Amino acid sequence: MNVPEWNNTLINSASPFYTPPNQKSVLQAQKKINESIKKELKANRMFGPFSPEEVNKHFPFFRTNPLGAVINGNGSLRPINDLSFPHGKQGIPSVNSFVSASDFTTTWDNFNTWPYLMVRTFDDKILLNTRITFGGVAGCGSFGRPADAWKQIMMKEFDLITIFWWVDDNLFAKDARSTVEMKDVVLRSDQLGVKTNKEKFAPFLAEQKYLGFIWNGLLKTVRLPEAKLKKRIGQIEPL
Repeated sequence: MNVPEWNNTLINSASPFYTPPNQKSVLQAQKKINESIKKELKANRMFGPFSPEEVNKHFPFFRTNPLGAVINGNGSLRPINDLSFPHGKQGIPSVNSFVSASDFTTTWDNFNTWPYLMVRTFDDKILLNTRITFGGVAGCGSFGRPADAWKQIMMKEFDLITIFWWVDDNLFAKDARSTVEMKDVVLRSDQLGVKTNKEKFAPFLAEQKYLGFIWNGLLKTVRLPEAKLKKRIGQIEPL
């Protein structure tokens, strides 16, 4: 991340901080975001809340990124921290505009928090975020060898046919005669440190949504969800 260049650009601005208002969509997810913030503060993954003046005592310039909300495919709301804001505005670069994957090839255990990953609360206070935005929402760290080991343990302990996984999406397959229940699988997974969003997992069914498709284990078919299918048809109708 080209921090020095960005730092010089922003320090030369008229204000010692840049804290744009949160998006209007965030009001739809205000309760969920407040709950997430409380959880992150309790776990010491976030620090605060601070006034802008308190933060300036430690950083000559800092910025926040607007909170917002988007609708998931299942209709639920997902809070976001818009790191692409202000979307091409001259003189104010976004956080994402300076991200280069090549800068992070060897920084798994030694990178520092810097004054641009902060959050503006609903009462205009500042929170310092020391982790991936919204903490444990994403399971993107559960991949590679750790996920392989987790899969072997789960296969050993439960009566399953197999487990399909892609990053943080998992699909458990069992025989129809098996008495295994997903609540027990989730409980054991949590004990092993692989957390599952308890609002998202579904009980064992013949038909499940996985990676954006509907999979039927009995009929051995795969299809698009109805809403996505209608959207695709609408895209080609003008043609």
